[in-house]
Amino acid sequence: MIKLLGKTVLLAALANVTSVAFAEPTISQCGGSTRVDAIVEPWSQATRTFANGKIRIIALDTAEPACCSFHLAIIAPNPGDEMGLRQCVTLNDGGEWTGFQAVSVKNTRSSYDAGRGLLLSVPVERYIDGIRSTKLTVDVRINQATGAITIE
Repeated sequence: MIKLLGKTVLLAALANVTSVAFAEPTISQCGGSTRVDAIVEPWSQATRTFANGKIRIIALDTAEPACCSFHLAIIAPNPGDEMGLRQCVTLNDGGEWTGFQAVSVKNTRSSYDAGRGLLLSVPVERYIDGIRSTKLTVDVRINQATGAITIE
Protein backbone atom coordinates (compact mmCIF):
# COMPACT_ATOMS: atom_id res chain seq x y z
CA MET A 1 0.00 0.00 0.00
CA ILE A 2 2.86 2.44 0.73
CA LYS A 3 4.41 1.79 -2.70
CA LEU A 4 1.08 2.39 -4.39
CA LEU A 5 0.69 5.63 -2.50
CA GLY A 6 4.22 6.64 -3.53
CA LYS A 7 3.42 6.01 -7.19
CA THR A 8 0.20 7.97 -6.90
CA VAL A 9 2.03 10.93 -5.39
CA LEU A 10 4.72 10.76 -8.07
CA LEU A 11 2.12 10.66 -10.87
CA ALA A 12 0.29 13.62 -9.36
CA ALA A 13 3.55 15.57 -9.14
CA LEU A 14 4.42 14.76 -12.77
CA ALA A 15 0.92 15.75 -13.91
CA ASN A 16 1.37 19.11 -12.21
CA VAL A 17 4.74 19.73 -13.92
CA THR A 18 3.27 18.80 -17.29
CA SER A 19 0.34 21.19 -16.85
CA VAL A 20 2.72 24.08 -16.18
CA ALA A 21 5.15 23.20 -18.97
CA PHE A 22 2.44 22.81 -21.61
CA ALA A 23 0.09 25.62 -20.56
CA GLU A 24 -1.16 27.97 -23.25
CA PRO A 25 0.33 31.44 -23.60
CA THR A 26 -1.77 34.07 -21.84
CA ILE A 27 -2.25 37.83 -21.70
CA SER A 28 -2.42 39.45 -18.26
CA GLN A 29 -2.49 43.01 -16.95
CA CYS A 30 0.87 44.59 -16.14
CA GLY A 31 1.84 44.44 -12.51
CA GLY A 32 3.43 41.72 -10.46
CA SER A 33 6.15 40.37 -12.73
CA THR A 34 6.10 43.49 -14.94
CA ARG A 35 8.64 45.88 -13.50
CA VAL A 36 10.82 48.49 -15.17
CA ASP A 37 13.93 46.93 -13.60
CA ALA A 38 13.12 43.70 -15.50
CA ILE A 39 13.65 45.28 -18.95
CA VAL A 40 16.31 43.28 -20.77
CA GLU A 41 19.59 45.12 -21.33
CA PRO A 42 20.48 46.89 -23.52
CA TRP A 43 17.14 48.66 -23.63
CA SER A 44 17.72 49.75 -27.23
CA GLN A 45 17.53 46.08 -28.31
CA ALA A 46 14.76 45.06 -25.89
CA THR A 47 12.03 47.34 -27.25
CA ARG A 48 10.33 48.13 -30.57
CA THR A 49 7.47 50.33 -31.67
CA PHE A 50 4.69 49.72 -34.17
CA ALA A 51 1.71 51.70 -35.50
CA ASN A 52 3.67 54.95 -35.81
CA GLY A 53 4.95 54.67 -32.26
CA LYS A 54 1.55 54.11 -30.66
CA ILE A 55 2.28 50.47 -29.74
CA ARG A 56 5.45 49.38 -27.95
CA ILE A 57 6.72 45.91 -27.06
CA ILE A 58 9.34 45.36 -24.37
CA ALA A 59 11.27 42.19 -23.46
CA LEU A 60 11.36 41.52 -19.72
CA ASP A 61 13.54 39.12 -17.74
CA THR A 62 12.23 38.64 -14.20
CA ALA A 63 15.05 36.17 -13.29
CA GLU A 64 12.54 33.76 -11.71
CA PRO A 65 11.45 31.15 -12.32
CA ALA A 66 14.87 30.35 -13.80
CA CYS A 67 13.39 28.16 -16.55
CA CYS A 68 10.83 30.67 -17.68
CA SER A 69 11.69 34.24 -16.80
CA PHE A 70 11.12 36.04 -20.12
CA HIS A 71 7.88 37.94 -20.73
CA LEU A 72 6.78 40.50 -23.32
CA ALA A 73 5.14 43.73 -22.17
CA ILE A 74 2.79 45.37 -24.67
CA ILE A 75 1.88 49.03 -24.25
CA ALA A 76 -0.97 50.19 -26.48
CA PRO A 77 -3.66 52.87 -26.68
CA ASN A 78 -6.63 52.50 -24.37
CA PRO A 79 -9.61 54.09 -26.14
CA GLY A 80 -11.72 53.78 -22.98
CA ASP A 81 -9.40 55.87 -20.81
CA GLU A 82 -10.73 59.43 -20.40
CA MET A 83 -7.25 60.80 -19.68
CA GLY A 84 -5.72 59.14 -22.73
CA LEU A 85 -3.49 56.85 -20.68
CA ARG A 86 -2.20 53.73 -22.38
CA GLN A 87 -2.83 50.17 -21.32
CA CYS A 88 -0.12 47.65 -20.45
CA VAL A 89 -0.40 43.87 -20.71
CA THR A 90 2.12 41.04 -20.69
CA LEU A 91 2.45 37.95 -22.84
CA ASN A 92 3.23 35.02 -20.53
CA ASP A 93 3.44 31.26 -20.85
CA GLY A 94 0.46 30.10 -18.85
CA GLY A 95 0.22 32.67 -16.09
CA GLU A 96 1.39 36.05 -14.84
CA TRP A 97 4.52 34.66 -13.16
CA THR A 98 5.51 31.98 -15.70
CA GLY A 99 7.26 33.25 -18.78
CA PHE A 100 9.23 31.78 -21.65
CA GLN A 101 12.86 30.67 -21.93
CA ALA A 102 13.33 33.40 -24.53
CA VAL A 103 11.38 36.15 -26.32
CA SER A 104 12.64 37.82 -29.52
CA VAL A 105 11.68 41.47 -29.89
CA LYS A 106 14.07 41.88 -32.81
CA ASN A 107 12.47 39.08 -34.86
CA THR A 108 8.85 40.00 -34.13
CA ARG A 109 6.95 40.42 -37.39
CA SER A 110 3.90 42.60 -37.88
CA SER A 111 1.00 42.83 -40.29
CA TYR A 112 -2.08 45.00 -40.33
CA ASP A 113 -5.73 44.34 -41.15
CA ALA A 114 -7.89 47.48 -41.09
CA GLY A 115 -10.88 45.56 -39.74
CA ARG A 116 -9.02 43.59 -37.06
CA GLY A 117 -5.95 45.60 -36.11
CA LEU A 118 -2.22 44.98 -35.81
CA LEU A 119 -0.98 41.39 -35.64
CA LEU A 120 2.37 40.79 -33.95
CA SER A 121 4.01 37.41 -34.52
CA VAL A 122 6.36 37.00 -31.56
CA PRO A 123 9.06 34.27 -31.65
CA VAL A 124 9.41 32.62 -28.25
CA GLU A 125 11.21 29.64 -26.81
CA ARG A 126 9.03 27.51 -24.57
CA TYR A 127 10.24 25.38 -21.67
CA ILE A 128 9.44 21.66 -21.93
CA ASP A 129 11.46 20.01 -19.19
CA GLY A 130 14.82 20.38 -17.48
CA ILE A 131 16.67 19.72 -20.73
CA ARG A 132 14.52 20.57 -23.74
CA SER A 133 12.68 23.56 -25.11
CA THR A 134 10.79 24.28 -28.32
CA LYS A 135 10.58 27.35 -30.52
CA LEU A 136 7.24 28.70 -31.65
CA THR A 137 5.55 31.91 -32.69
CA VAL A 138 2.74 33.46 -30.65
CA ASP A 139 0.37 35.73 -32.60
CA VAL A 140 -0.98 38.71 -30.64
CA ARG A 141 -3.71 40.92 -32.14
CA ILE A 142 -3.96 44.55 -31.00
CA ASN A 143 -7.10 46.41 -32.03
CA GLN A 144 -6.55 50.12 -31.34
CA ALA A 145 -10.19 50.99 -32.07
CA THR A 146 -11.56 48.70 -29.35
CA GLY A 147 -8.50 48.37 -27.11
CA ALA A 148 -8.67 44.56 -27.32
CA ILE A 149 -5.36 42.66 -27.07
CA THR A 150 -5.78 38.94 -27.72
CA ILE A 151 -3.81 35.83 -28.61
CA GLU A 152 -4.79 34.21 -31.91
